[in-house]
Amino acid sequence: MTAHDDSFFLPVGHGHQLAVQVTGNPAGEPVLVLHGGPGSGCSARLLSLYDPARQRIVAFDQRGAGQSQPAGETRANTTAHLIADIELLRRHLGIARWRVTGGSWGATLALAYAMAHPQAVTGLVLRSSFLPGMGNVRWFFQALAEHCPAAWQALAAGVEEGERSDLLAALMRRLASPDPAINRAAAMAWARYESAVAEPTAPRLPDLPADELDRLARKYRLQGHYLAAGCFLDEAQFLAGCSTLGGLPVTLIHGRDDRVCPPANAERLHAAIPGSRLVWIAGCGHQAFNPAMVTAWKAALAGAD
Repeated sequence: MTAHDDSFFLPVGHGHQLAVQVTGNPAGEPVLVLHGGPGSGCSARLLSLYDPARQRIVAFDQRGAGQSQPAGETRANTTAHLIADIELLRRHLGIARWRVTGGSWGATLALAYAMAHPQAVTGLVLRSSFLPGMGNVRWFFQALAEHCPAAWQALAAGVEEGERSDLLAALMRRLASPDPAINRAAAMAWARYESAVAEPTAPRLPDLPADELDRLARKYRLQGHYLAAGCFLDEAQFLAGCSTLGGLPVTLIHGRDDRVCPPANAERLHAAIPGSRLVWIAGCGHQAFNPAMVTAWKAALAGAD
């Protein structure tokens, strides 16, 4: 069977339209791709991690993210809305059951969807899993000051000293400013911090043009909307719900050096999901395209040990 590509917009209510891309083998295993962020959107590079010869690959940009419209929209945009969108997309495509995959925030959303619609899921392959709840948000914006001091100080330098006890709130105020220069500076600072924490050995992100900074500002406004609400999920309830997934094949892949989503996340999820498999990647942080991470990811999707 030859590969087949189909791109379209799916109206999901409240004025939102999802940008959807279906690629690969129409007769292959249905596999759903959930991007991270929240707010990042899918990319050709992300889709390169899948096998179009044997998989029917379904990818979409979540509400307000990527190419979905309206771009950056936070109204009617919560985790519950995204779960309903996924189920609407499955029914629209006539897929009975699919394997659900995702990294970082995408892993969180995959788990939340599987808890809500277990009958629609054949299994989960998850990378660099993020845990919802305010404790994990505080880790990224506050506690990392001790672990990544240079990156944290560079981010904190862009706000007033009295705001540094809540950097997320300070950044969100700047991203909401009517002044594009303030928006862009906050977006650039957030992107550099994220990059430095995820991949400390990578070069510092260069300055970006105005249109790219405006896109980043929309992304981070949406991401901040989710993070300020703990991603609209309670951590304890989320982990308790994971215990209901014991009948599904679940593979968790995690870098031992991940600072964005600490390895303890994976350990807690592994303990909460009966029968789950945890694969550690040595020398890897929060990097989807680390060669060892890519090898483990593709092996899990192929059903290899």
